This record gives sequence, structure tokens and C-alpha cells, in this order.
Amino acid sequence: MDLQYLLFLQNNVRTDNLTPFMMGVSNFAISFGLMAAIFCIFWCVDKKSGYFMITSYCITSLINSLVKLSFCIYRPWIRDPHIVPAGDAIKSAGGYSFPSGHTQIITASFASGAVLTWMKQKWFSILLFIIIFTVAFSRNYLGVHTPQDVIVGFILGLLSVIWAYKLQNREKKDKKSDFKLLLYGIIIGIVSILYYTYKNYPTSFDSEGKLIVDPIRMMKDGFLSTGLWMGFLLGWFIEKYYINFTTNCSVPIKLARAVFGVGSLYLVYFKIGRLFYQLMSNCWANFFKWFLMIFYVMAIYPLIFKFVENLILSQQDETMEQFKTDEQGEAEGQGESEGQYETDEQGETDERDKIVQKDKKLLISQDISTNK
Repeated sequence: MDLQYLLFLQNNVRTDNLTPFMMGVSNFAISFGLMAAIFCIFWCVDKKSGYFMITSYCITSLINSLVKLSFCIYRPWIRDPHIVPAGDAIKSAGGYSFPSGHTQIITASFASGAVLTWMKQKWFSILLFIIIFTVAFSRNYLGVHTPQDVIVGFILGLLSVIWAYKLQNREKKDKKSDFKLLLYGIIIGIVSILYYTYKNYPTSFDSEGKLIVDPIRMMKDGFLSTGLWMGFLLGWFIEKYYINFTTNCSVPIKLARAVFGVGSLYLVYFKIGRLFYQLMSNCWANFFKWFLMIFYVMAIYPLIFKFVENLILSQQDETMEQFKTDEQGEAEGQGESEGQYETDEQGETDERDKIVQKDKKLLISQDISTNK
């Protein structure tokens, strides 16, 4: 039934004009731009909301890899050769099919956003769900996922949002309980790495003798999501207890955070992250690249901009203090000048009085002499 639906879309709905749009919508779900937007919310708009969205994103990535590498279900065109993926969709869809990673990630990202905006902007929440359903449909339209794949991906994305909400609103939030959460999360990550490394993968071959799905490629995806998960947990704990930045700042500062944050993140993700592939296996390179990327987002960059902003503020305070000191000095100097002026004026007055008195005495003496 699932495959028949894909054939129906392929033969009756798919067009040359619609396909590029669907490709764009589908690629948006896993784009750098989507991640950067979520991170900017965390840095610049509302820290708590950003935490919620990033937590949902990281949880759903981990779950998607665990489920996908456990069921190992092949793609639709492998199960039915009549199905032909549209455009270049096959290039980013070489792994297992179930569940849809694109659908799950966009659901976790945008459903968490819809929860945050529902009370004040219902229209925006509805728009976010429309985008979710459009991405889910695009995966069917392109022929790279069955309806079962996208439905389960949607459900798992929603569950990720619920779990993220419960984590953020749990009763105990002291350092001890948070450290336990960090420890349990790291254990989950280590167990996941061991599972991906030692589990059995199907090794079916096509007519040309090539592996239908390369297990190493799928392990890379598993290591990626685990690195994202563990880097997020460590960054979250360090930021909360040792950095603790705030988004209560001026608009120019928020804009500066966003611009420099996205620019530096681009360098970390696309430039520095590639260095790992020259130093270690692709699986571990994937792990450390995504670990570094999310750790930079959660802890390193907040530490940098908090330090720089505090430095600027301290310099401004010193400048203001110096200005006040100079102003006070000028006022005191002016007061001294006025006092000296008054003293000089009083001295001149006293001198005139003495002369007048002297003249009076002289006149009196002259009068007495004349009378005699």
C-alpha cells in the first residue's frame, strides 16, 4: 500500500515545475540555516526557548539514529524498482528508510516552536505545522520515503518535544540532579556508540555486486547524532553553572551576537570540523565534528560574547567614572577660582577703605590746623 501511494504520486502528481520546490522544502529540514536560526534564538532572543528547541533537536536526532539503525529498512526504490526518486533526492537518501529523519527533525524543531508561540500567536504555530506537513509530504513526493516512514518520524518528533519539555520543567533542577542527568546522558551516548559499532547490519548486494547500504555509512550517522547529543549535554551543564549568560541586552548587542555567532559557527562547522577527517576514521570524525559544533554553540561562544561584553561594559564604566572625576575636578577648580576672585576683590575693597579713612584723617588734621 505504501509503495502504491508513492507510484501514484510519481505518475500523477510529480511535475518538472513542482519538483524543485519540493527539493528545496525537503533540504530546508536539515539545512545549516535552520540550525543557525534555532541557535540565534538561544543566543539573542530567549535563552529558555532556545534551550527547549535545541533539546528537542538533539533528542530527536539521537532517537532517529537508534531506530533507523535498529530496523535497517531499505529505501522504496530498492524494494520496488518501479519507484524512481525525483531530481537529486537520491544523493541525500542513501541510507535506511525508516523513520524519516527529515520529517522527524523538522517536527521536533518546529513543533517545539509552535508550543512556545501557541498562546500568543496561534497563526504562527499553525504556519509551523503547515511547514512540517509540507516537508513530510515532500519526502513522499520525491520517492525517498513511504507514508509509514514520515508518519512514524512525525510521531517520534512530537515525542521528542514532549520529553524535552519534561526535562526542562522537571521538579529538581539543582546542580546535583543536573549532574546526574549529565552522567546518565553520557552513559546513553557511550552505549549507543558501542551498539552502532558491534551490532550486525544487513549486507545485501545489488545486481552489480555492490552493497545496497554500506554499514560504515550508517555508523557514521549514528556517531554523528551521538556526538551531537553528548556535546549538547556537556555544553548545557557548563553554561548553566559556569557561564550563565542572559538575553536581557540591547538590540545592537543581540544583532552583534547573531552576526558573529553565525559567522564563527560556519567556520567551526565547515572549516575546522573537516580537520577531524584527516586525523581519524570517518565515524569518529563525524562524532567530534558535531560534538565540537554543538559544544561551541552551548558553551564556547556564550563564554566568548559574555567576556567581550563584560569587558566593553567595564571600559565604559571606567570612561564614565573618569568623566565624572574630570567634571568634579573642573567644578572644584572653578570654585577655587571664584573663591580667589572674591578674596582679591575683598582685599581691594579693604585697601580702598583704608585710603578713604586715611584721607578723612588728613582732612580732619588740616581743618584743625586752619582753625588754630
